[in-house]
Amino acid sequence: MSLQPYRDTPTDGLQAEWARLLLTSFADAGVRRVVVSPGSRSTPFVLAALAEPRLERVDIVDERAASFHALGQAKRTGWPTLLIRTSGTAGANDLPAVIEAGASFAPLVILTADRPVELAASDANQTIDQIKLFGDHVRQFFDLGAADAAPRALRAVRRVAAQAVLRSRWPEPGAVHLNARARKPLEPPTDRETSEIRRRVDDILATPIVTTQLPSRTPDGSLLDDLIDACRRSERGIVVCGPLPIGSSQLGPALRRWVDHMGMVWLAEPSSQLGWHESVVAGWQAILENAAWRQELEPDLIVQLGAPPTTAAWERYLDAHSHVESWVLGPYGWNDPTNTARHRAIADLEPTLAGLAERSASETSETATPETNDWRDRWDRHAQRALRTLQLERDAMGEPLHEATVATTLIEALPDGALLSLGNSLPIRTVGLWAATRESHDPPLTVLHQRGTSGIDGQTAHAAGAASRHDGPAALLIGDLGFLHDLGGLATATSLERPFVIVVVDNRGGRIFEHLPLATHPAVAGGFEPWTTPHDYELGAAAKLYGLPHHRVTERRELAESIDAALRRRGATVIQAVVPPSGAVEDTKRLRRALAE
Repeated sequence: MSLQPYRDTPTDGLQAEWARLLLTSFADAGVRRVVVSPGSRSTPFVLAALAEPRLERVDIVDERAASFHALGQAKRTGWPTLLIRTSGTAGANDLPAVIEAGASFAPLVILTADRPVELAASDANQTIDQIKLFGDHVRQFFDLGAADAAPRALRAVRRVAAQAVLRSRWPEPGAVHLNARARKPLEPPTDRETSEIRRRVDDILATPIVTTQLPSRTPDGSLLDDLIDACRRSERGIVVCGPLPIGSSQLGPALRRWVDHMGMVWLAEPSSQLGWHESVVAGWQAILENAAWRQELEPDLIVQLGAPPTTAAWERYLDAHSHVESWVLGPYGWNDPTNTARHRAIADLEPTLAGLAERSASETSETATPETNDWRDRWDRHAQRALRTLQLERDAMGEPLHEATVATTLIEALPDGALLSLGNSLPIRTVGLWAATRESHDPPLTVLHQRGTSGIDGQTAHAAGAASRHDGPAALLIGDLGFLHDLGGLATATSLERPFVIVVVDNRGGRIFEHLPLATHPAVAGGFEPWTTPHDYELGAAAKLYGLPHHRVTERRELAESIDAALRRRGATVIQAVVPPSGAVEDTKRLRRALAE
């Protein structure tokens, strides 16, 4: 006697409808962008994405570039982009972006299509263990298993989509991984309009998806009072801003009121979105390069917002004053790599600064003492000296390009409101040290950074992803090794509609390592090539491969003209700015000597 199938569990079209339910639910939960790479096992989910009009699709061959492109989109919009992956090692290429998403608190959702369970552990082709593929680097993992027609199972798919989007955004943004098994045939049946399973899915989709109101991390009133009390006692206070998310420029007005009322000094690097605010001490990174000034400018209170500054001079400053009372404010993370903080407050910065500004308004008469005025005057005097020295050193470089003049020329050329992406490791430090001023502030530059784990993975794709969601021109300042490391990411810039200027600082290798003590250590007297990895690759060939305009420049005037032309054309342009191979370390040494004198 043969077994009869259970009549209340239809299977015709089940897989296609299951995928439609999942992708439509993602759209209902707020996802608007999906990035796809080639593959067969992911076919049901890609077809479902194609059929959902609310999902904007980008096709990218290289999975690693695709994941960083999605991450750039997510950082610019604040909402997760969905990555769809085929089975096997495809998803493994997402690991660097997953790690960066977690470390930089950016939302991301990854859907990996998997082979059915009967192929697992059987040496079947393109079959690996994809369960918890990313380990603890994701905020949550969901094992969807295989398609199931039971009504409760179908409702669970819709619930999991809502959960995945929520967990990518709260309580700490990061990547979420879903694994879904698919059996052949992967294509939908040709006629499924009247199938029972389609009616079931339609009924479920007709019910609004569950919504969740994200709670605000509002600071406790007593915490604000304690910090205001610490500010009141302080005569030499500092507020410092390291890398912060896109959108943090809106913190400026409240932060300025608080700092001014309490008589404190405000330091902010460009990656904080506040680096060129008119109230920030201009040239402060150059000030801290002077050892004597670091000792003289001894604070009695330090308040850090978000992550610590990138510059090593700030670490040396903290080491010199590790006994000082210090606070760290921010919604996520520990943010105290020097282990000097005494107080931490986990709260959203916007309500925190609004509360501090309100409480500090009544303190103006008490805190505006001769001591606090002298503290700010001393910083201002040193800032004037530092800015003069920076200008003199840049002028002395002449017309041939150096890292410093490449950075300043690019920033001066960008219009207000442009998106500026800064590559690791040397470009972000060069901008922070040498590009201390910018005249225009309305609207300010939006600064994208990859400082979660500070890797050079996917920097071009990351910047292109953010540029694709930015309403205006964009630029990327990147080193030649970072550019070479992400040649596949260059393909993601080919479809951009707005100007996207890629300035590659060609110093023939990884010159950040020349700033380390190792560079002069006897152990590497025979050669420093394993670290600097010098090359003779023709960077213009990469641009030509993807059909992008390319300009090789060696002088400031050429660079300025090339940037101006690139900003007036649609799409991406690659500008290769050739600088002396060891110019950055030599320029920094000369700057330190000039500051000391």
